[in-house]
Order: sequence, then C-alpha cells, then structure tokens
Amino acid sequence: MKWMIGAVLERISTLDAKVQDDFWQGSIPAQLFEDFPCLAKFKPAQVVEYCRIKQSSGEAFNRLLIRASGDRLCPKGAYTGAGIGETKMDEEKFVLNEAAKFKSVKHYQLSQFIFEAAKQNNLRFFIRLGKALQSREQVPDVDWKRCDPVACFLVENWCEWHAYERWFPPLCFFSDHALADFCSAMFGRNSGIPSVDTIRQWRRRLGLKQASRPKVRQISLKGTEVLFVGS
Repeated sequence: MKWMIGAVLERISTLDAKVQDDFWQGSIPAQLFEDFPCLAKFKPAQVVEYCRIKQSSGEAFNRLLIRASGDRLCPKGAYTGAGIGETKMDEEKFVLNEAAKFKSVKHYQLSQFIFEAAKQNNLRFFIRLGKALQSREQVPDVDWKRCDPVACFLVENWCEWHAYERWFPPLCFFSDHALADFCSAMFGRNSGIPSVDTIRQWRRRLGLKQASRPKVRQISLKGTEVLFVGS
C-alpha cells in the first residue's frame, strides 16, 4: 500500500470537502476503490493511518527544508504569511534571509512585510535588513549541512526506503528503541548514540507519525546482516 499512498492523498484532495472529512473519520469513498482497487485488501483504519503517516513525512521534510534554507519555524500561535505547504516559518527571518541571499527586496511578499514593518516603526528590523543587503557574504539558497544528519535520515526513509538497500522496512514501522539502535548501526556509532530519548525528541519535533502495526521492536547485527524483530 505504501507505494500508492501518495497518489491516494492527491486523489483525496480533489474530492468534495464533506467526502474528505468522512475519509479522515474512516469512511473510504467509492471513488478511491474505483481508482485504487488494491485498497479493498486493507481495513479503512489502516488506509487512513498510513495516509496520516505519509502526510507527516511530507510536513517533516518541509520543516527540514526551512532549516536547510536558513529560515526557522514560526513560533506557535504567531501569524505569518510565509511557509512551505502547511508548515509556517518566521516571516521576519524569512525576509532577512531572502535579502541576504539575493541582495534585493523586490519580491511582492517581501515588500508587503517591509511595508508593515515601516508602519510599526520596527527600527531593529530595518537595521538588520540594511546589513543583510550590504553584506558581501554569499548565502546558499539551501544547505542541508544545517540539518542534523539523523533527522534527515529519519525523514528520507520514513515511508519508504531510499538509502542503501531497498529491502529495509520503512522507519515508520520501528519503535523508538529500534530506531535508536538502527541509526547507531547505520551511522557507525557506538550503541546508545543516538539515545532513545534523542530519537523520540526528533520524531516529535519533526511531527513524524508511527504506524501502530506491524512494529519492529528490536534489531540485531550479525556481521553485515541486520535482523529485524517484530512484536
């Protein structure tokens, strides 16, 4: 099912709002069964759960992309007009970052914020904006070195395996304990690095949702082989 879930989500987004609401409550519309007959093999709860997992991985990628772009997430509850998808970013930081990258504020979205800042007499912002425009430093548009490699590894392989051999199960099926051990093995680190708490914090910070089943509870290494132990 994991191979078709992206297409399922796209199809859902084209349906009537009431049908979409019913879907997220566990009612699979007939249109989806017509387009994706294989869905009949799964319980509605499984389909909805994996759609939520897939959505969470997309939003987690957006969070990492914001960081890799030199921006930062919008503080909870604060208004902002800038963002990627449903993920909102700090608008002042975004404007300053764009000015530093392109040495220009001609973009409509930037000029709107600058207009509002002028009305609020935000002197601190204009001082920082002037420095960003005058700086000769070349700021990369996207630099993935700004992101923790473990966080990138989790997001990249959360719903389907992209790194190394493709027969490894998607990471959404791992418990936090198994994820910590697996990351230690993949990065060639000592046992306990990263810790279970570190993995749990990353997963929650990124908003990654785990599958309820099947579940990889443990992993064990035998030479170059990785054995996965389920519940």
